Parts: sequence; C-alpha cells; structure tokens
Amino acid sequence: MKSNFYIILNNPATMCGVIGIVDSEQVSFQLFCGLMALQHRGQDAAGIITSNDNTVFVKKSTGLVQQIFPEQELQKLQGTMGIAQTRYSTIGHASSINAQPLFVNATNKIAMAHNGNITNYLELKANLSEKGVFLTTTIDIEPALHLFAAKYEKTKDFFASAKHVLQTLEGSYSIVGFISDKGMFAIRDPHGIRPLVLGKKNSSYVFASESVALQTLGYEFVRDIAPGEAMFIDEQFRVQSKVLLEKHRAHCMFEWVYFARPESMIEERAVYKARLALGATLAEHLRDDLIDVVIPVPDTARASAAKLAEVLGVKYREGLIKNRYIARTFIMPSQDSRKDSVNIKLNVIISAVKDKIVAVVDDSIVRATTSKRIIKLLRDAGAKKIIFVSSCPPIKHPCFYGIDMPTARELIANDKSLEEIREFIGADKLIYATVEDLEKAIRKNLCTACLTGSYPVMVSDDAKAFFAHDKKQR
Repeated sequence: MKSNFYIILNNPATMCGVIGIVDSEQVSFQLFCGLMALQHRGQDAAGIITSNDNTVFVKKSTGLVQQIFPEQELQKLQGTMGIAQTRYSTIGHASSINAQPLFVNATNKIAMAHNGNITNYLELKANLSEKGVFLTTTIDIEPALHLFAAKYEKTKDFFASAKHVLQTLEGSYSIVGFISDKGMFAIRDPHGIRPLVLGKKNSSYVFASESVALQTLGYEFVRDIAPGEAMFIDEQFRVQSKVLLEKHRAHCMFEWVYFARPESMIEERAVYKARLALGATLAEHLRDDLIDVVIPVPDTARASAAKLAEVLGVKYREGLIKNRYIARTFIMPSQDSRKDSVNIKLNVIISAVKDKIVAVVDDSIVRATTSKRIIKLLRDAGAKKIIFVSSCPPIKHPCFYGIDMPTARELIANDKSLEEIREFIGADKLIYATVEDLEKAIRKNLCTACLTGSYPVMVSDDAKAFFAHDKKQR
C-alpha cells in the first residue's frame, strides 16, 4: 500500500494559506517565500499568479511549494503584483485543475485565491449554470470569482463588486485577488472566521493568512483585515478600504489551538501567548495529581505543556521526538496512512518517561487513534502512569468553515463519554480543557461550532450532504 505521508487531504486542517503582494519590483520570489512560511496551512497543492500590465503568468500544481517552484519557474512569473495559495482540500479533490489561484479573462484579468469554505457553493453553482456560466473546477472560490468579475465588468467599481460578494457568499472566506493593471484586493467574510492580515514595507504591501509570512518577508505588521472589510491597493500604492458588511465576530478557535504557527499574531492575540494561557488553565484541573514529568506531543502542544509544568512546579521534558519529514497525522489523507505513520512519526525518549507518572499534553483529540497509539508507545517505554491532557475541549461536531473535520460519527467525543474515551485511548486519567478555559485563554469572540454545535452561519441539509459526499470522493 502506498502511503502519501506528505499530502494533506480530507481531514482536519486550515485549510489553506493565501498571500498577495503589490510592489515596485518583481514579486514572484517574495510570493514563493511567503508560501514557504505558510506551508503548514496546506500541502495538497500550491499556485502563484502574477500580473504584468494586463498579462498574467501562472504556475500551479499538486505537491509542496518547494517542489512546484524551482528557480527557473519563478523567473517566468513576471510582474510587480501577484497572489498565491498553498492548498488544503476542503471542497474538490486535489489536482492541478483545482489548485488556486484562479483567474478570468474579463476586460481586465481578475484573479482570486482564498482560505475557507463557501457553504452555499451548490446554490451559487446552480445559479451560474442558469445564466450559462459553467464551472471548470470543483472548488468553491470559482463561483465567487465569477460573481465578482461579472459585477466589476458592469460597474468598474471594486467596492460595489466586493459588496455583492459579501452579500451573496455564505460561510468562511478570506480572499486575496487582483485586477490586472489596476491593483490588489482583499475581502474577509463578515464573521471573520478565517484570519487575514495586512503588512507594509516601504511603499509595498502584503496580504497574508498569518503574520508569520510578514515576518519572513521583512514586512511590518499593520493590522488585521476586519470582518466584512474590503480593501483595494492600486499600483500607485494608494489604499482604500471599507467595512461593507459586518456580523457578530466568530474567529476560529482552532487557529490558536492548532493551526497557526506560534510566531503568528491573530486578531491582536499572539498564538504563543494563547497556548501558554491554555497551559495555565489546564494546570487548575491537575492541582491534586501527583506528576513526575510533563511532556508535549510535538510540536503544537509545547507551549501549553511547558506552562502547565511551570504552574504545577514539576519537570518539563521532551519525551516524544518527531520525525520532521512526516506530515501531521491530523491531516493525513486516510485513516490507514495515519495509522501507518504514527510509529514512523514519533519515537520515545525512554529515560524521560520510564518508571514515571507522565502527564502528556496534546493540542486536541479528534478521532483518538493517534492518542491511543501515543499512549501505547509510552506504556511500552515503561511509563508508570499516564495522564492524557488535551488543550482543546471535546470536538463533537463537524466543521463546515474550512477545517476539514470528519463527519460526526468519526469524532470520538460525538457519542462517547469522558470515561469511554479514556478507556479507548488507554490513559489512566483524561483531562480536557473546557470551552470556558478556551475563551479565557484566547480572549476573543470565537467560533466554537465544532465544540458546541452552535454554528455562526447556518448550513443547509443539502450543503451538509454535499460536503459528506465530497469528502468520500476525495
């Protein structure tokens, strides 16, 4: 059986990373470096499109950023304005055709890429079909691109076109795009579910999914793009922005818990500080427990584990070592590949855990198969007692907003009690953070739909059925 360890597909992960740059110099290499900084957000496919006057240059394919863009390919991508995406499939299978960005040949060529999930995709597709517009991909950004382009072709008004998009699309989306020979733009959904930031260096500007990309490229962080905001930066670097449609904020909690890099700042809350705060709240659940050592499941849980150990006054050690050439099991393409990869991915430092009471901290428990195998590795290494700690509350419901959570029946917390989960994974004790812990640590208005079942954007039964079917096809 072939194991595609490097592919991220079909299972929880953000998702995608987007970036757009307008500069006075060629942008292809900057876009490439930005994608490298955002590679953790998607490993299915990647693409770059640049604009030189009204000519566009495109390169996209499946695979990792470094594989797709050797130096000779970057040199072909001419232009001082461009956008790029590294993709994780949540709608549509992984293929070069479905790789983003996409563009249309209007009077001015218009390109788009996004991070999120447009939940009324089926409705938009049907409406376009009635008008004689047939899609060439199976990804959700294509209807949005056609809607925007048609409005812009009629009005030549960016903000009218952006407002049309905001009023028509449902779900989550952080869009970057450009209108050739005019300028670059960003549009963020009214709830701000997916992140999007603005940076500046001299006269040039960048949009990106995470501030770590700005840091990599030497741009100064300016601010987050606001929920419901549309921003346009022309080729003379003049900035215009308007909040066109804003609803109650619902930022995805999983960005801070798992997806975003610890160096990033999202909605003015540092990811690293949020994870430290989660560790401090978790310590309150373990005050009465005897613990010899705290270890993290690398890499995302390190900050929480370190803070947990600090607050409790116990040793912190690296008890599990990660093979850095193996992708995250959380977002592996299939359950078989996840099972095959766990032993390859992690090894135990026996001296750190043998004959000890170990508190092992992970960022989350989704299906619990990985948690179960980690506990077996620690048992085999001689751990005397294992307390398994999750810095995310129990995940009980699917996500329809860009994290490809499994169907409800695959989520172990959907129909099992705490004790049943503890017994399944083989821990001596199981501790979850609570939703209140999460809100206290992150300090933002959060989307916690996957925890509580309270969805900020309603999803129709037809859309749910479509997502379930699409997942099976992928």
